[in-house]
Amino acid sequence: MKKLFIIAAMAVAAITTANAQEFKVGAKAGFLMSNVSVDSSSFIEEAGKLSTSKLNTAFRPGFHFGAFIEYGFNEKIWVEAGVDYAFQGANLKSIEGTVINVSDGSLIASDKANIKNGWLKTQQFNIPLWVKYDISGFRPKVGVNLGFLSKVKANSEIEGGPTVENKSLTPDKKFDFGLGFGAEYNLPMGLFFDATFNLGLTKLSTKEKNDDGTYSEGNKFKNRVIQVGVGYKF
Repeated sequence: MKKLFIIAAMAVAAITTANAQEFKVGAKAGFLMSNVSVDSSSFIEEAGKLSTSKLNTAFRPGFHFGAFIEYGFNEKIWVEAGVDYAFQGANLKSIEGTVINVSDGSLIASDKANIKNGWLKTQQFNIPLWVKYDISGFRPKVGVNLGFLSKVKANSEIEGGPTVENKSLTPDKKFDFGLGFGAEYNLPMGLFFDATFNLGLTKLSTKEKNDDGTYSEGNKFKNRVIQVGVGYKF
């Protein structure tokens, strides 16, 4: 009986230790470079003219921080779910406009204006979900990102045009679904480094309140985010 009790106690201890090794929690923070893919806007003028404007953007630096839980099915296959708050956006470089004759497609006029001190700043709450494969501490990973746009600000000085100074915009379409690709390297003491790319697939947008109380929809955009971070797993 005593031997049976000892064996049972050892089995329970082994299972408990194994479960403790399978589940890990951690925190991380780091640097990011983000950009947005902006839809062109078009409208029909009088006399069959189609006017189109396109906003050109560039990557803008930011940062992110968050926490996560990780589970290992075995030594090779791991999954991770986390929460992450990110300061994203883009630099606004220029705006291009064209006017086309609708009847024959001929170009009537075109113009390009540079934007001085132009930027778009967004803050977003993200839920990244990853599947990872371990190769001696190096783990390539793929997954999805569920994001929720919380704050938007814009600034621009268009040559020969209007000026927008640190203007707060109201998020309209807030849900961001994207694909994630990346890799991480884990050190034995719990420290790790990772790099990821998030390709946003859904369109986000802002809205602006008019004088009559109605709202006008702003530009629609998709996120493009590169993140580099460092973290610790407990």
